[in-house]
Amino acid sequence: MDGIKKIVLTGPESSGKSFLAKELAQHFKTSWVREYARFFLEENGSDYDYPLLLKMAKAHKKYQLKYLKSSPGIIFLDTDLINYKIWCDVVYTQTHKWILDNIEKENDHRYLIAYPDLKWEPDPLRENPKDRINLFDRHLREIASLRRPYRVVKGIGAKRLKNAIILTKELLTVS
Repeated sequence: MDGIKKIVLTGPESSGKSFLAKELAQHFKTSWVREYARFFLEENGSDYDYPLLLKMAKAHKKYQLKYLKSSPGIIFLDTDLINYKIWCDVVYTQTHKWILDNIEKENDHRYLIAYPDLKWEPDPLRENPKDRINLFDRHLREIASLRRPYRVVKGIGAKRLKNAIILTKELLTVS
């Protein structure tokens, strides 16, 4: 796993993270890892509580590690533990210590933060149609406070993907 460049797509709901992760992986001829919470909740129902968020975060970490073992030099991750921290903070005003401790260990992540300039798309798992700018700002502040390399992706349609490709190339040169 050493030497693998991990590019995390993060940001608020309905900002194109999953689409970009998949498209960037195709462009760079590599793999991407789906957002664990999404398929967990799709399979088990959309109800969750504070203890379940910790269970999902731990499963998320294990799920991503499985893919990292077989990845070539770069991989795209659809969210990471920062997403769980913000989720816990927003919904429960607290975060599990395990999540905080493990965020510190993910210090080799580079971030594409998706700006919410896309139209909101309703989805049974989405909860914040009117708070996306605040959630974007939380992601930006969190990543900046950790001093992790990041770029903000903006644009609609093909322009967004083109911008993401350019920004990914920039992130790949950051040491």
